[in-house]
Amino acid sequence: MIGAMSPRQSVALELAAIGAAALVFVATFRVRPAYVDFALAGVAVVLIWASAARSRRLWDAAPLVPGGSASRRAWLESGAFTAAALLVLIGLAIWTADASGATLAARASNWHLAVAALLYFPWALLQQYIFQRYLLGRLLRLLPTAAAIAVTALAFSSVHFPRWPVMALVVIACSVWSTIYYRTRALLPLAASHALLGSVLHYWVFGNDLLENWLP
Repeated sequence: MIGAMSPRQSVALELAAIGAAALVFVATFRVRPAYVDFALAGVAVVLIWASAARSRRLWDAAPLVPGGSASRRAWLESGAFTAAALLVLIGLAIWTADASGATLAARASNWHLAVAALLYFPWALLQQYIFQRYLLGRLLRLLPTAAAIAVTALAFSSVHFPRWPVMALVVIACSVWSTIYYRTRALLPLAASHALLGSVLHYWVFGNDLLENWLP
C-alpha cells in the first residue's frame, strides 16, 4: 500500500504521524526536565539521519534563489536579522529589569553569556536541522512556499509550549530563519543567530543563567 503512494502522499503520511505523536507528547508532558528534550532530540537525529537521502532529494527538487554566494548571503541576512532582534531584546531587557528590580548592567556583564552561547550552538544547530532541513523540505512538497514557512515557524514555536512569550518570539524568528534557509540552504548562520539570541533572551530578559543551570 505504502509503496503505491505518490511522493506527496508519503510525505503527508509521514508528517501526519510525526505531528500526531508530537501533539500527544506535548499535551501529556507539559512540564518536563530538560534532559528529556535532549533525549528526544537524539532520537529525532537518528531518524532524520536515516532519511537524509530523501531530504537531499526533496531539497534538490526545490528551486534555489539565485544571486551570488548563497553562504555569504545567509551570513549577511541572518546577521542583519540578529542585529535587529538584539535591539528588540535590549528593549525587553530594560523593561523586565526595571520590573524585577534586577539591574540590566548586572545581567549584561555576566561573562557566562558568552560561554553559554558557544555551548548553545550545537543544540541550536540540531534544532535548525530538524525544522529547516527536515520539516521545511517536506512541507514544500505539500504547501506553497509562504505556507510551508509559516507552518514550520508554528511547529518550531509549539515545542516551547506553554511559554507563550517565548513562543511568540520564536514564530517571528523561525519565519525569518526559514526564509533564509529556503533562499540559501545554509544552516550554520541560522544556528549562530539562534544560539546568540537564545542566550541573550535568557540572560538579559529572563535573568536566567544557563551556564549555572547546565553546569551546577
